[in-house]
Amino acid sequence: MSKRPHINWCIICSEMKTRLLATLLILSAPWAWAQSTIVYSPGPSFWIPQAYEPSAELDMNQDGTIDFTFSQGFWIVSHDYPSSSGIQQIYVGLPTSNYILNQGTYVASVSPGEWIGLSPPVDMAWSTHTYAYLFAYWFSDGLSGVYGQIGQEGQGYLGVRFNSGNDIHYGWIYVQGLTIVDWAYESRPNQPIRAGAKPIPVPLSHASIDRPGYLRIVAETENGKAYQVQFKDSLLDFSWSNLSFALPASGLSISVDLPMTERRAFYRVVEAD
Repeated sequence: MSKRPHINWCIICSEMKTRLLATLLILSAPWAWAQSTIVYSPGPSFWIPQAYEPSAELDMNQDGTIDFTFSQGFWIVSHDYPSSSGIQQIYVGLPTSNYILNQGTYVASVSPGEWIGLSPPVDMAWSTHTYAYLFAYWFSDGLSGVYGQIGQEGQGYLGVRFNSGNDIHYGWIYVQGLTIVDWAYESRPNQPIRAGAKPIPVPLSHASIDRPGYLRIVAETENGKAYQVQFKDSLLDFSWSNLSFALPASGLSISVDLPMTERRAFYRVVEAD
């Protein structure tokens, strides 16, 4: 971006500092893979609906187009029930031109930190069908179990690819049981993303006015890493935008002076990839 957003000077300094600190002072996420161009959604989580209910829909980038759907199938039971067998499939719906990583018959469980991109991980492939099997419950002659790695492990990351306009984006969706917990995608077209990677906000040491017209924020850093300043016009906005500069750290902190003219915004500092 060529123009930095500004903070409106009409907000008194104490209120402005409180709001900025509330936005910026967020504990680091547990994953070590930080990409400042990732758009991460913490939910709200949702339940995969039962067979007689409408499918749950997921719009990865909130552009009004449904990217994936989730549903439970009906139980298919043999005529000699309960002495024989039955199976219930859990589905992921794939609208035209969207993809999901499969491993054999079922959706793949991508290991945390594994790259999701054009070239799939070993033993996985991009599925182009209109739906895929997430996992399945089964019973047979008094025994029961689950098919599919996601179901067997009880949780896991789905590797996905979706179209937005003419652009292709890669992302992940985290599933726990029958709940879709959270998801993220790489905002840069055609760029891979690590399973579980999300922006990692860093704590602020303090915010102050050291020169007229500028708010100085000081963020805690690690030597050798780079950091990105991001902003939102409203905390209700879906995603954060990067300012036009990344900051290499050469010590335990970095400071940034933000002009307080023309426009109000909310800021945070995240680790850059």
